[in-house]
Amino acid sequence: MHAHTSTQSGSFPARWHIVSLIIIGGLLLTLQSAAAQLRIGDAVDPEEVLEEELRAPYYAVEDGGPKRAQRPIVDRIPMRGVMDRGGSALVDVIYTRRTGQILTDMDGHALYATDRDTAYGVSSLSGEALKQWRPLTVSKDLRTYGLWGKAWNEALQVWVLTMADKPLYTFVGDKEPGVANGVGNGWYTMEVIS
Repeated sequence: MHAHTSTQSGSFPARWHIVSLIIIGGLLLTLQSAAAQLRIGDAVDPEEVLEEELRAPYYAVEDGGPKRAQRPIVDRIPMRGVMDRGGSALVDVIYTRRTGQILTDMDGHALYATDRDTAYGVSSLSGEALKQWRPLTVSKDLRTYGLWGKAWNEALQVWVLTMADKPLYTFVGDKEPGVANGVGNGWYTMEVIS
């Protein structure tokens, strides 16, 4: 009996050693694969990295657990994301010294997003806020792609164009193109990087 026990305990470390080698081998293969995809000295395209980040779904933890939501702030967007079909015909990108390169409507008025919009697929503005902020409305049939999408505004019963899940609005205080007087108090423009 004693010999049997010592043989069993002797084989356990050998099995553990084999399992350890298999795990380490798997990790090395994974690291080698990752290294083959990105080598030191490879150029990293910040626009591509940002686009991948914004395409990934965002979740927030609520009472019932994780739920799809809007990112709190999306103040930088990639130019290639703007150029995707399904929204690019409704917006423009302008550059001024005062605002930098930002997303605008076709008349050159700054488009804004707000941290007040948090629920996925919802433009939450209503009442008094809609007197100052005008949603960029679209038809329910608009097909969107890439970072473009639509959100429903219950108060106005309209669809609102979104960029990276954030509904887009113009500010009535912007009387001329190329200004962004509405920045602040949770409202921001979207800088377009290229």
